[in-house]
Amino acid sequence: MWVTIALISVLGIAAVGYVILPLFGRARTVVSAEGEELADLITRKEVALEAIRELEFDHGVGKIEAADFERFNRILRLRAIRLIERIEADFGEPDELGPDGVQLDEQLESEVYSRRRVEDVLPNEGGSSLPEE
Repeated sequence: MWVTIALISVLGIAAVGYVILPLFGRARTVVSAEGEELADLITRKEVALEAIRELEFDHGVGKIEAADFERFNRILRLRAIRLIERIEADFGEPDELGPDGVQLDEQLESEVYSRRRVEDVLPNEGGSSLPEE
């Protein structure tokens, strides 16, 4: 009888250990360093493009003066172009990553324009689409 209890105890401890052990171990990632670098560059490019869009919006509503807008716009566009160039140089040609034959400036303008279009379609501000009674 003691042998049965000991065997059940050992099997129970082994089962609990088998279930709990992965919780304490490190998860292994399959992502390579190259994939992480590409993801980081793409994220930084997206952040730069979003900053350009926000800068243009702020300038459009009068929050930023023209001189400041020009300076920040130039800095952000250069940053975005450098990131696009680095992505293309390290990870592929333009036709592998974007539309065929699109130059860097055109690609940047296209991405900024596509993000700006979202703001152009503003919801009905303060008005109601329901008919008045």
